[in-house]
Amino acid sequence: MRQEFRIDQRLSQRIVMTPMLQQALKILQLSTLELKEWIDQEIQENPVLEEVDEEASPEADKNSPDESEESSEAAPETENPTADLTLEKVIENRSPDTVDKMKSATDFEPEAWAEDDSWQDERKVGGGETDFDQEKRDYREASITREATLWEHLEWQLSLVSLTEEEKILGRVVIGHIDENGYLTTSLEDIAARQKVSLHKAERILRVIQTFDPLGVGARDLRECLLLQLESKKGEVARQAHEVVLNHFEDLEKRRFANLQKALGVNPEYFKEIMDLLFALEPKPGRSFGAEKAQTVVPDVNVEFVEGDYVILLNDEEIPRLRISPYYRRLLRNKKDLDKPETKAYLEGKIHSALWLIKNIEQRRKTIYRVTEAIFKIQRNFLDQGLSALKPLTLKQVAEMVGMHESTISRVTTHKYVQTPRGLFELKFFFSSGLESESGLDVSSLSVKEMIKELVDQESGEKTLSDQKIMQFLKEKGVTIARRTIAKYREELSIPSASRRRKM
Repeated sequence: MRQEFRIDQRLSQRIVMTPMLQQALKILQLSTLELKEWIDQEIQENPVLEEVDEEASPEADKNSPDESEESSEAAPETENPTADLTLEKVIENRSPDTVDKMKSATDFEPEAWAEDDSWQDERKVGGGETDFDQEKRDYREASITREATLWEHLEWQLSLVSLTEEEKILGRVVIGHIDENGYLTTSLEDIAARQKVSLHKAERILRVIQTFDPLGVGARDLRECLLLQLESKKGEVARQAHEVVLNHFEDLEKRRFANLQKALGVNPEYFKEIMDLLFALEPKPGRSFGAEKAQTVVPDVNVEFVEGDYVILLNDEEIPRLRISPYYRRLLRNKKDLDKPETKAYLEGKIHSALWLIKNIEQRRKTIYRVTEAIFKIQRNFLDQGLSALKPLTLKQVAEMVGMHESTISRVTTHKYVQTPRGLFELKFFFSSGLESESGLDVSSLSVKEMIKELVDQESGEKTLSDQKIMQFLKEKGVTIARRTIAKYREELSIPSASRRRKM
């Protein structure tokens, strides 16, 4: 086969992501606070951009003959200067080793549990901490500039223990396999094999780490975690609680309180004290270190009820009003001041960039308003009645209403918040799948979750509703839903199963 070179002409259409188009898409998905930071940065980099001083006197406006001209030129010429583009965008190891060793240890002997009910007072003042412990914690927290992570906190305690350098290295490896809840997620056998040390040495280091704060850290399952916390407590009540976790954990896990009370052979009042101690323990020791900081959210849109109707107001007070500097516009028109062609090209480029920025900001305002208006045309009942009246909604529905692409709707609703009479919500919140009801109307999955939550909140402690019962209640309300779907929604709401919700 002969190879040859030749030149062909072909005609094709394609969308090119110009810098201006990329800027438009970027601005569209920014929140109000992010957009303000973006504008501040642009003002620093582009000398022809100016922030309009809204408090300027009328005389100052009269002294700017180019301002009216600038305003008309800076105003968006088209409603949509850019094309829409589609840019798609605690391990349970249940190892019985430690539990078996605890059963054979002397710590479990009744005489080892000296009479001391101090746990009751400690529990009231803060999860087992003494005043001295709290003073040490306050001093440590006052001396750092940021909150330490769980792993930093454990490594700091490891550095204070008298160990060889080799043992400290092994200790840091073990700490590295502890998850955010405080549980060891890798077997000691694997750690020992990787570090080429004996299993006995790995167990010894783990036992040292399990004495660290917070109590229960380094456990391999929930049972071991509770036992580690109970080791620090004294008194007959604590001994009985230790026995419950050690020998009757399955009954405790499934809340078979009658079986537990019978096995312990105690009266109801004393049994309640034992259960109070167990329920005061922390099932996730690392939780306090992994808690997310609350973030301040500034709503991008406000929906207010005014004279019998809902009004949409854009919250753009934080966004500065921009204009092209009159000085540079006059400079560009005066050819005598522009002695070099590159100076003129530089000014034209900066003015063109500034005009596009102003147009894109204005287009963002219009788009957010139109999308929010379309959402609440469908979700009007939510504003009147609350979450139970929320309707199923998709990006495609809103896109068809406003004449835009689904990807544009996705960008508009990302990281944007709306303040409504029902509270503060992300715009994405109003998009959800639906279930078919007997009346033929679709019901939002969020509404169904709210129904499940209300049913669980109304149940008594002794009689909890199974998923089957919840399914029957929803069917009576006209919502047809499978039991496995209820179990899925319940897990998403972090609601335990019926047996785990049961109280004494």
